Amino acid sequence: MKKLKIVSALAALSMLASVFVGCGGGPDDSGTSGPAVVTQPDLVLDSSSIQGGWAYVTYPLSEFEGKDVTIDFSCEMKVENSGTKVQKLQWQVNNGGDYPEVVAREFTPSETDFVTVAGKNTTPITVASGALLYLSTYQLDTANLKITVKNIKYTVTYGSDGNQEPEPEAKEYPTDIFTVGEANSCGITLRDKKEAFTIFTDGSAASSIKTEADGSVTWVATAAGGGGGGVAFYAKANKEEINIANYKSIDIELVYSPITGKWNPKAQKPGFCMRILPWDSTGMFGGFEDLEYFDAEEDFGTLTKTIEIPDDFANKVIASSDFDFILGFAIKFNDYNRGNTNGDQLKVQLKNVKFNPKENAAEDKKFDDGLDEADYGTVKSIEYASHDYTVADKALTKDDYYNKHAWVYLPAGYDPADTTTKYPLFILLHGHGQNENTWGLSNTGNGGKIKGYMDRGMKSGEVKKFILVCVTGVASKNWGPNGAGTDIDGFNAFGGELRNDLIPFMRENYNIADGRDNVAIAGLSMGGGQTFNIGIGQSLDLISNFAGFSGALFGTAENFVAGVDGNNDFKDLKIHNLYMTCGTADNLVYGSYPDYVEAMKTWDRVENFVEYTYPNGGHDFPVWFKGFSDFIKIVFQEGKQLYPAKQ
Repeated sequence: MKKLKIVSALAALSMLASVFVGCGGGPDDSGTSGPAVVTQPDLVLDSSSIQGGWAYVTYPLSEFEGKDVTIDFSCEMKVENSGTKVQKLQWQVNNGGDYPEVVAREFTPSETDFVTVAGKNTTPITVASGALLYLSTYQLDTANLKITVKNIKYTVTYGSDGNQEPEPEAKEYPTDIFTVGEANSCGITLRDKKEAFTIFTDGSAASSIKTEADGSVTWVATAAGGGGGGVAFYAKANKEEINIANYKSIDIELVYSPITGKWNPKAQKPGFCMRILPWDSTGMFGGFEDLEYFDAEEDFGTLTKTIEIPDDFANKVIASSDFDFILGFAIKFNDYNRGNTNGDQLKVQLKNVKFNPKENAAEDKKFDDGLDEADYGTVKSIEYASHDYTVADKALTKDDYYNKHAWVYLPAGYDPADTTTKYPLFILLHGHGQNENTWGLSNTGNGGKIKGYMDRGMKSGEVKKFILVCVTGVASKNWGPNGAGTDIDGFNAFGGELRNDLIPFMRENYNIADGRDNVAIAGLSMGGGQTFNIGIGQSLDLISNFAGFSGALFGTAENFVAGVDGNNDFKDLKIHNLYMTCGTADNLVYGSYPDYVEAMKTWDRVENFVEYTYPNGGHDFPVWFKGFSDFIKIVFQEGKQLYPAKQ
């Protein structure tokens, strides 16, 4: 799996860890410096807490981050009502995309007593940020399964000999290497023309960003579980796009150093990523294409590098954004699985960047997406009234009420006064750790990648016009604004807000067509799970069109279908369109995907089912952007309920 795909999966990894039962416990406070011995409360896990095929109970390993650990584990376990299949229960580590096993045992249906499960990992595990020890199984075939675990105990040791080693001493790092030269001596060179750097301000994610007197740019990037920040730059000072197909390589010169007292002494030498920003990017984390990851050879100093642009790279940009135009680039701090602790800081000074054209390369074309001004939709920043749905109605106070921010896309030609012209409504959700900004829809710049998909699709007629709203799917005070989207209770309570606040607001304030046939909902990762569990499971009377992009589906497909079919309120309601996509290299959710696809194919409630299995796709935006583009072409066209065929 490419680093691009792994890094973006971190939010979802924490999602998997947070959904399930979390137990207390921690190292025994014995007053000694020996190995960390951990004991945990006994467990009884039944259908109310078992989420098919994934983590049932998780224990954090954060205090061992960056260490090479051996986990000596033991417990007593009993499996009841397991049906006809052998159950393989595994204690393993969710370690940032890897799942090393500590100990496992298979249970046969005939076993009814407690058995001892004990052992340890044979190869030391380097603990990544957010790593968790957890119990899982992959062969559920009954909703009556019950797992009882007692006498849970594990010992964590680290070091090459299995004993704890003294921590390395923190280093002192220099500050005098960040020098400022002659005025205008630094910048970006394009076609032998040198210009000052132009910072993509809204698209950058760093602190202390400063343009120095010589034209160089300094900043501080902070480790954040793989999302270490950086600074984005335009290719041209006038912010015009260039054609990446015309260039063979990029030369960079930068100075770097960790900040003293804010760098894990066990971390690897600093790493970086050169990230290319297509014309529809909204920043270094919105619509990018990674060109190359590279590592420094020293702890600090000057780094010069030539980054080759592969022959097929322009095709990747075109596949992502329909054209090979790019806005510019970003230099990102690579803090993924390199031993950094969240909060580690790296100072960077970018001196020079040079785009080297191919021999006899054509001149860069003026950007043209084929649309006239009248063909562009508009994006509105809105607020709608809601409240904390995790609080019982009788316990609500004035502090539990608030206005929530969202983004609304209105198609070209939308006229609020024309109440006779009605449009379908599309509700788009994000994943765990994210918010309404995640999809990149914006009222600045080009508006983001999905705006381009909508504008171009509607212009060509491939997509009929609709209204889109991007919201934060957390129905609690923790929603934001611009919140981290980590409140699982808030995620689970979103159905109340969807029904009582969001859809009524959109119908009251915009020209939305009546009826469930004119509403669609989709989401990525956790939002894909909400699409199924809340959209289909709770709101089938409001919505008839659904899409899950790498959806976090933790229960079995059989139980999901049975739950919906068993709801008498939904007895005669059909799912008009259902779309699913997932990457085959998605270690987070692909395990449940094939079973759901097979179940949805044969479910008589679904009238039109489409799925796309993305070859080698990870838990990341290349999969999700394609999913969005596919779905709007499937649903928003004549003959698909939203737009009945003309008579």
